[in-house]
Amino acid sequence: LAEFYAKAVEADALQFDMLFGPAYKGIPLVAAIAIALAQRGNNLPFAYNRKEAKDHGEGGSIVGAALSGRVLIVDDVISAGTSVRESVELIRAAGATPAGVLIALDRQERGLGELSAVQRDYGIPVIAVAGLGDLMAFIEHHAEFAAYRDAVARYRTEYGVCA
Repeated sequence: LAEFYAKAVEADALQFDMLFGPAYKGIPLVAAIAIALAQRGNNLPFAYNRKEAKDHGEGGSIVGAALSGRVLIVDDVISAGTSVRESVELIRAAGATPAGVLIALDRQERGLGELSAVQRDYGIPVIAVAGLGDLMAFIEHHAEFAAYRDAVARYRTEYGVCA
């Protein structure tokens, strides 16, 4: 999976200085993606957050490299963008800049308007290994998933972004 993330971000050519994985799913993802990128010659620092700040040991709520420069947020999916919003706030509070979001599956939900919640609220790019349209195309070409076609189509009609 990390290789697919690495290929997706390389194909996009987005400029960024480090990776950030929001707790909890983003933690193993950001570590694995950092390794995959390093194996491809792009050794980048990474960090992740804790849900609760520690008051002992190294303390704080951020683990790993200090948030600085242009930070690429790594997560599994985007639904309404809640995890991204929290990550953007942490990154900006540290004086860094959110560069974009790298995800496995973009559900391409519009949130409260007709645009993706992340694009509307923050104007930052979303790089996805796959999107809802890709999932629908896959289902269409694989008979064993025919039972899910109507449900996914309804989901896209109700929640999906236009275009």
